[in-house]
Amino acid sequence: MNLIHGHYAIANEDFLYVLSTFIYEPIRWNERFGWRSFSTTEKQAIFYFWQAVGEKMNIREIPATYEEFALFNQNYEQKYFIYSDSNRRVGESTINLFLSWFPAFSHTFLRRCVMGLFDDQTLSAFGFTQPSRLIRNLVQNSLRLHGYITKMLLPRIHPDFYTDSKLISYPQGYDLADLGPVKMLSTLNNFPEKQK
Repeated sequence: MNLIHGHYAIANEDFLYVLSTFIYEPIRWNERFGWRSFSTTEKQAIFYFWQAVGEKMNIREIPATYEEFALFNQNYEQKYFIYSDSNRRVGESTINLFLSWFPAFSHTFLRRCVMGLFDDQTLSAFGFTQPSRLIRNLVQNSLRLHGYITKMLLPRIHPDFYTDSKLISYPQGYDLADLGPVKMLSTLNNFPEKQK
């Protein structure tokens, strides 16, 4: 992680915020749409895991408690969630990547659905158009219904996660040693200078 990020001048405060999103965004999503709420112990475990990751990355001044880091997260958003053109470009690229997983005919509708997931502050920071109340209710109630139905189903016997190597990105399979920033940098270092 440090190797990837080391090419950019990133303020410690920005590192802290991004680290905090790995803790609080999944928890917020779970509170809105999950089939059950995380327990206090689970929330603390998420906090301690990402706190340790931050320490390994040499991120400084990581808040010592779950509550302090949550407050930092909220204060950062209040201070910095404002519109800029770069926000718009990043947001559009991310949404377009998501839409590329689906047939082209569905993109217009799915784009509206994505907008229905954002709160007003995030929409404003990205410069995105407010979705209609109908779309927002449809998306959010559909996800709540999914959580409710999931709660009624029998527990899974097998994990619902792609753990095999038969992925589109790696049709021939992969070894973990061939992935990540070390492999990427060694490949870049072997490129002719004018191609870098």
